[in-house]
Amino acid sequence: MILKIVLLSGEDQFIRFIYNGLKDVANIEAVVFEEAENPDILYKKRVKKIGALKVWGQKLFDKHIPQRLLKTSIPRIQEIIKQQKLISSKIPEDKKKFVKSINDTSTIHLIKLVKPDIVIVNATRILKPALLNSIEGHFINIHSGMLPKYRGYSGGYWALVCNDKNNCGSTIHFINDKIDTGAILYRDTVKVNSDDNYMTYGFLHVAKEIELLKKAIISIADKNYKLIKNDGNYRIRYGPTLWGYLFNKWIKNIK
Repeated sequence: MILKIVLLSGEDQFIRFIYNGLKDVANIEAVVFEEAENPDILYKKRVKKIGALKVWGQKLFDKHIPQRLLKTSIPRIQEIIKQQKLISSKIPEDKKKFVKSINDTSTIHLIKLVKPDIVIVNATRILKPALLNSIEGHFINIHSGMLPKYRGYSGGYWALVCNDKNNCGSTIHFINDKIDTGAILYRDTVKVNSDDNYMTYGFLHVAKEIELLKKAIISIADKNYKLIKNDGNYRIRYGPTLWGYLFNKWIKNIK
């Protein structure tokens, strides 16, 4: 049985890879894009959770590091794309839908209309109960980190920083009402080399995530999957501060 799929995504560079990687194993009815949230609003929300100093450090990192890394990472990124057979062909325009927020009533109306078997979530805001309860189908999340240990942002990076390569990987899990605590369908490690850095990790992650998503879709269609418990006892991590990143680069050689 070929399942009906809806993809929910932020303006993420990897959604084309995901769409093209899945279109032959599922009927992707729509790809719903939400507008990016104002970064200043995100930073303000984060201050309440981790403090102004760390957020200031994250802003400095976001301003100075990613673009500099990207300039020197093009050959490695192209190598990963070729090796992993990632396809960046455009998503057909008739498949695209645009909403201000993934939790808008327009999104709920669309999903109720399509009645997908699976809603796959990639880099969006946290889903609210009204959306999660709108259909009988499954909501599953793409997480670039090995759960339950690495919740939140940049899970693969933090595993490397913690000298925990066995937990540098990706996870596909069901979504519940908390952050990264839903039951795990599949997870697996990604292998990095000395040429990889903060800007190339994502390409390794998305290749692994497409592989795991295919398994998840097939096993859900066959109603044949064994869930891995996700106890959620680990803290939520956020992006690195500028000084934290530089320390890990110079002292631990984690780029």
